Amino acid sequence: MKSFPRFATLLLAFALSSHRASAVHYKLFVLTGQSNSLGTTNAGEADSSPGADPADAHVKFYWSNIADATHPLGNSGGAFSTLQAQQGGYYTGSATHWGPEIHFGRTLYRAGVRDFGIIKASRGGGGNSFWSKTSNDHHMYTQVMDTVNAATATLATNGDTFEIVGLLYLQGESDSPTEASIADTRIKELVDNLRVDLPNAGSMHAVIGGIAAAGTTRDTVRAKQSSIAAVTSYIDYFNNLDLQSQVAAVDNLHFDKAAKRTIGERFAQAFFSASIVSRRYGKLVFIGDSITQGGNGDHPGYRYTVFKHLAERGVPIDADTGYRFAGSVTGPYANSTITTPTVNGQSFENIHDGHFGWRASWECARVPLPSGRYNTNNLGNGSLLNWTGQSSSYATVNAGTLPYTGATYTPDTVSIMIGINDLADYITTGGQSAAVAAATVRDDISTMIDQLRAANPNVRIHLNRVLHTNQTKAMHDGVDALNALLPALIAAKNASSSTSPIWLADASTGFNPATQTYDYVHPHAAGETYVGDRIAASLGIIETPSNSGTSSAPPHIESGSSSFNHRFEGHEIWNGSAFPNALWKQTGTLTKTIDNAAPTDLRVVNPGSGGAWIEGTDSGWKTGNTGNWTLETRIKFHANPSGFILWLGTGNHTILVEIHGDRTQDNGNSTYNVAHNNLDGQFHTFRVVNDPGNNAYHVWRDGVRLTPVAGVAYDNSSTENRLILGDYTSQSFGNNFDATIDYVRYDLTNAYLPTGADADNDELPDSWEYQYGNTITTMAAANDDDHDGHTNLEEYLANTHPLDSSSSLAISSITSSSGMTAIRLNTSPQRLYTLFKSEDLSTWAAVQGPVSGTDGILTLEDTHASGARAFYKVKATMP
Repeated sequence: MKSFPRFATLLLAFALSSHRASAVHYKLFVLTGQSNSLGTTNAGEADSSPGADPADAHVKFYWSNIADATHPLGNSGGAFSTLQAQQGGYYTGSATHWGPEIHFGRTLYRAGVRDFGIIKASRGGGGNSFWSKTSNDHHMYTQVMDTVNAATATLATNGDTFEIVGLLYLQGESDSPTEASIADTRIKELVDNLRVDLPNAGSMHAVIGGIAAAGTTRDTVRAKQSSIAAVTSYIDYFNNLDLQSQVAAVDNLHFDKAAKRTIGERFAQAFFSASIVSRRYGKLVFIGDSITQGGNGDHPGYRYTVFKHLAERGVPIDADTGYRFAGSVTGPYANSTITTPTVNGQSFENIHDGHFGWRASWECARVPLPSGRYNTNNLGNGSLLNWTGQSSSYATVNAGTLPYTGATYTPDTVSIMIGINDLADYITTGGQSAAVAAATVRDDISTMIDQLRAANPNVRIHLNRVLHTNQTKAMHDGVDALNALLPALIAAKNASSSTSPIWLADASTGFNPATQTYDYVHPHAAGETYVGDRIAASLGIIETPSNSGTSSAPPHIESGSSSFNHRFEGHEIWNGSAFPNALWKQTGTLTKTIDNAAPTDLRVVNPGSGGAWIEGTDSGWKTGNTGNWTLETRIKFHANPSGFILWLGTGNHTILVEIHGDRTQDNGNSTYNVAHNNLDGQFHTFRVVNDPGNNAYHVWRDGVRLTPVAGVAYDNSSTENRLILGDYTSQSFGNNFDATIDYVRYDLTNAYLPTGADADNDELPDSWEYQYGNTITTMAAANDDDHDGHTNLEEYLANTHPLDSSSSLAISSITSSSGMTAIRLNTSPQRLYTLFKSEDLSTWAAVQGPVSGTDGILTLEDTHASGARAFYKVKATMP
């Protein structure tokens, strides 16, 4: 620790106390554990530091770490300091130490938590006996007690009050087999003792961060810690086994920099979930262009994803206790009809300052609004100065200065994503270099920041990197240039204000405009989720997702169910007297019969109330249901007054498809609900696909997609792995259903589309669009993407390559001899070809075909060629 002259310290103390308005009540968190709690920096990373964050200066941090009972590592000088790395130098390669406290504190602060502190007392290694108050060597229990008591004494000296609300515990890699076997009782004993022995800690909530290093003893530690959390209301546990690849290669034990960030965020999210602290954003504003506004079809935009995360976590729609969306615009561009189901009882309030097609130069009022770009198509009007109540008029190109009469607000939290249209103006139209264009946009964003701070000196700003488009190299370079300028802009702005923090939000890294947009610019459903997830993480709502941009391919291969590797006709489930080979079974009371008219069909009736279902978990289902799979069942409902469930466990999640008489929906009606008649006396085919690479599932009925293209989130997270059809609850759901099951089929090797699936109803199958466009909705039927004179639909019908102008349905040669004309052309074995003839171009007659293609040259012949002239054409059709 750097020391200061005594007179300076005294002057500082006097200055602080003389300006102190009132005592502060702090919520305190205690961090303890062994080396991953301490946090090593010996992983060989180019930059092992935690970096800088504007939250750091606002988080009170007190520490006293030790290597063992006799070797201290360093402390904060007996006083609370700011969030920072701590002293190292004892362990080889670790010049400093920092662990989960850094991103734990930063996440809380980003989410609006204030007046909290972190007290750290960690050790370089050692088993859990050192934390046991009753063991012979309990020096870590003593270390925690002494450190916390010393820290809280400084608060009392300053007239502040406190409560110890949380314990962060990350320990277990060094436990002996004996210590591992009692890791459950040891952590509970520690928590119980600290709740009694520490001051104001009677309601302290503990969260255990799971260890990740491999080993049988460590597996025992994980199991024991998880089990005690499951039965103790004031202890939670989160698993970190997914971070096992992120331990340092030097020792296969200590977490690298990225993993430490993740664990810190997980601790924060655990304490939010336990309601120990709450997220508060006040008036939350999203400012930007069309990517922020959404619309132009059923495109809610990334803001809906952010809303879903807020709602799922129960953050109230209240500016004082949670959040309230604010802005001058309500709704999507052109008031498009968009799908935004309620989530957890909350409705999406579509209020914002996203303005379709707008520029940063317009929004900061440097350039007047052009004609046709305001007061139409729900574009809004005015500028940031108007929206925040700092000006009552705005300038236009065509109508001079106009009075502003729209909504105003004082922003508390702001997310900004702007600049792509400015870059297009300057680079594509104006011919400027990327560097010059980017600097102009950067300066306009700087002005917007100043305007926001003028409206509220305490505003919290999340400035987003601009997304790439799939347009020109010049535009790509312009986006790179602008994004490269943002960190320096943020650093300068943070240096100029201690009350208005700015963070860099990054949804650009890993975003692929070729596969995550619907028009090479605007994110499609999966793209909106990708962007929204990362903005939500910047706000501290969720854990930061990976920025790899390598989300798994969605289902894009067609397959009929007749080739699935598990197939059960109705009578193979129950044969009239038994469940053959005990592959299937039933729970509850069911009436089962084999249909005499269709002896392979099974009719199942729930005659009353109470959970009753048939179950195929042991039919092969649970042997491989954690990966990609496809399940299909064909069912006819004679009665369905209360619903019928397809319960599909994956080992990690549960998919719950509710089939009702008049609709099919997810469990809870929060992600999809499609109306249709399931009581029309006909069989209907339901297909469910597990898409774990995208954390989603997909549902079709009779080949028609019911879920959004990106799929929907799982209905539950659990270790459930059952396969159930029927009534899963003792409540009213599922009562009195009467259904005939033609078959149940599933394939545990892949996620298959139904044959002919066409999500956007453009006559181009999803599989074909993915083959050539990398998404299942990219290719527009009327477009001619290779400029060969044939639309994409015509290319599909001809089975030619839509991105290769040399690939087309074309006659390669025509020969005529002795009354016979031969037409030769390249063909596809997936198409049929018919030769037509006309003498006047008005009346055509088929002279040969349809004939299957050959994957090469096919010769079609007119064996009755006569007359002075003849016209020929060849038509390709689907088999």
